[in-house]
Amino acid sequence: MSTPHGDPYGPNPDTDPVQEHVPGQGAWAGGQQGQAGDQQASYGGYPQADAPPGSGFPPGGGYTGAAPTAYLQGAPVGFGEAVRGAFGHILTFRGRASRSAFWWFVLLQIIAYLVIGLITNRSSVVGTILDIVVGIPLWLAGLSLTVRRLHDANHTGWWWWIGLVPIVGWIVLLVFYLLPGTPGPNRYNFAR
Repeated sequence: MSTPHGDPYGPNPDTDPVQEHVPGQGAWAGGQQGQAGDQQASYGGYPQADAPPGSGFPPGGGYTGAAPTAYLQGAPVGFGEAVRGAFGHILTFRGRASRSAFWWFVLLQIIAYLVIGLITNRSSVVGTILDIVVGIPLWLAGLSLTVRRLHDANHTGWWWWIGLVPIVGWIVLLVFYLLPGTPGPNRYNFAR
């Protein structure tokens, strides 16, 4: 739903002119409630009881459930947590992975494969050993993380196979990886 101004989040108190007061709805006047008779601040016609006045957040806050707190529930993580979580759950194909967990680990994979490639150019024996010792665990952790990332967007992990289709499959997977996860629980929420 959008306002007459075309903004889906309601009027902007800084740029939109103050509109005529509608009974039952607060009117904004420079970020303050315009009519003293209203009991609650209003944003876009909806009561803003759960967000502090002037916070700029839409009413209701969107998803009202608890934010994910565990790695396998899709909680956002930093680089170190992403690497530890991926290698700690190297063969876990259940649960969810946040975009940050996925993309931080992809960064590690790119760096590691570049280093292995440079070493392989200098010495094929050492490169082959590194491919086995480092490359295989990186690939397995990446595969399980990919499946959990697909789960976060409420897609089955079998979508991974579409990556074998040149160009089109890669684009489909990239879109799935870039999309935000499902807000709140979904069918893949917890690892069993």
